[in-house]
Amino acid sequence: MKCYKCGCELSDKDFCTSCGEDVRVFKKIIKFSNMHYNDGLAKAEVRDLSGAVVSLRQSLKLNKNNIQARNLLGLVYYEMGEVVKALSQWVISKNLSSNKNIAGDYIKAIQSNPNRLETINQTIKKYNQALLYCKQQSEDLAIIQLKKVLSLNPNLVAGHQLIALLYINNKEYEKAAKELKKALKIDTTNTTTLRYMREIDLIIEKNAANSPQKSKAREDRITYTSGNETIIQPTVFKESTGISTVINVLIGLAIGAALTAFLILPARIQSIQNEAQKSVVEYSNQISAKTAMITDLQNQLDAKEKELVKKTEELEQYVGDSGVVESYEKLLAGMKAYNDNDMVATYHALKQINASELKNDSLSIYETLNTNISSADAVKKIFDIGNNAYKANDFDTAIENLLIAVELDENNMNALYILGRAYQKNGDQESANKYFDIVIEKFPNTQTAANARSNRQ
Repeated sequence: MKCYKCGCELSDKDFCTSCGEDVRVFKKIIKFSNMHYNDGLAKAEVRDLSGAVVSLRQSLKLNKNNIQARNLLGLVYYEMGEVVKALSQWVISKNLSSNKNIAGDYIKAIQSNPNRLETINQTIKKYNQALLYCKQQSEDLAIIQLKKVLSLNPNLVAGHQLIALLYINNKEYEKAAKELKKALKIDTTNTTTLRYMREIDLIIEKNAANSPQKSKAREDRITYTSGNETIIQPTVFKESTGISTVINVLIGLAIGAALTAFLILPARIQSIQNEAQKSVVEYSNQISAKTAMITDLQNQLDAKEKELVKKTEELEQYVGDSGVVESYEKLLAGMKAYNDNDMVATYHALKQINASELKNDSLSIYETLNTNISSADAVKKIFDIGNNAYKANDFDTAIENLLIAVELDENNMNALYILGRAYQKNGDQESANKYFDIVIEKFPNTQTAANARSNRQ
């Protein structure tokens, strides 16, 4: 562990033995950062990826220079199918520490594989198309696109969750559960996935509770036992006469009509009304629940669409010759060239950087290098290279370096004059006159201006 103030190695003392700075709080912060890293590593090993992300982000909040935590966070994002987030962490890691940093290998592995980059682009395009289909209520087409997405990137947890939502909306609960189980195999404790699984369980339980139960009618039999034998008693039937039969029928009809009018019919009507009212309430609840679910799904789809558009833009910034990765590569090259005292290489590296893509420490380094390369000492070194090339009759090299010197210091009289002479001896009198005129205009009463007048044609 190094002192945050002077950079010297810290001992077991509560202060830096080099500069005397009190480092007790600093040591505790580093300790807690490492504790969160170890917790994130343990969670990642058991595929608790969501929990690992929380722990690793907390570790980096405490110590942004924790390279191991940052590299592991990138790997966790990559395992969840979040390639853009993974690249972001690795680029930052490489910028913080370029010496023996495995993040550089991760970045190179993605950049050097055109097929992988094309797969990432296709995944994002198809996911966006699936979201568009969802907004157009073309759910079948959206499911087809998402299947293609997951065939290209099976670890995309967000893809499994979205297709599961579509299956839930189509009441295909078994298919939805299957997709969510795949997501849980990738990230075992993802709260969104677990919440969807819970919703499916509740719907299945509710449907099971509302299904009609079938029961078998029992047959009433009059039986008794005689010794070892079971006797079934037949129904007693007594033959009646014709008159009594007619009378009994009429009495039965009268009683039946009375029962129907005064007892059975009102009760039946009330029962039908109650059932109808109960059905209306149930249907109203179901419609309300489905409306709420559709609204929630639409909100989630809109959020996913915005997130995917943002990730697409981020990915386009990270890949390609003009992307963020390339800018950081050029910044690292510029830093190395400056440390090697190669001012020309430093200038060329800085010219190729898009400063708007740099942030925080990287932007500060870029601005410092720009200031240093414009210093008098740096300009003199570049001028000396051009002047020596001029004396050696290497006019092309002289022109190249003197142009840089003039750009960095437009009032460098000697650089302007020798640049004009280099153009003149290289056969470009028109360009030579341009710089002779600048010398004559800016430094009219000098010997150099007199020499420029004599050489102007």
